[in-house]
Amino acid sequence: MKKFKIGMIALLMLIVNLVGAQQSTKTPEERATARSTKLTQNLGLTADQQKSIYDYCLQRAQQEDVDRTKYQGNKEAMRNARKQNEANFETNLYTILTADQKTKFEQMKQQRKNKGGNSSGQEQ
Repeated sequence: MKKFKIGMIALLMLIVNLVGAQQSTKTPEERATARSTKLTQNLGLTADQQKSIYDYCLQRAQQEDVDRTKYQGNKEAMRNARKQNEANFETNLYTILTADQKTKFEQMKQQRKNKGGNSSGQEQ
């Protein structure tokens, strides 16, 4: 029985590891598409806004990959880089959103914060 439990735990750990590895295999383009699509649906973006936001999302996703490589193993530096990347993204985002869209975006952020989600939005 003890060997069975150990085997089940090992199997569970393997599955969790494989699922985690699959989540990180999305390209920056895929992550940008997913994020910009979600923002389009939630904020009611125009076609011009969608294009700009996709570009901002792509820039953000590419920077995340650079930072992940650059700060591998340094959680504090990675956290700081992620916060800076998020701040840059929001600054760009606010330049093209209407007042109503900004309000909706702030509500989305608050909901994510209340649910314990992270500010990177990775759906991730």
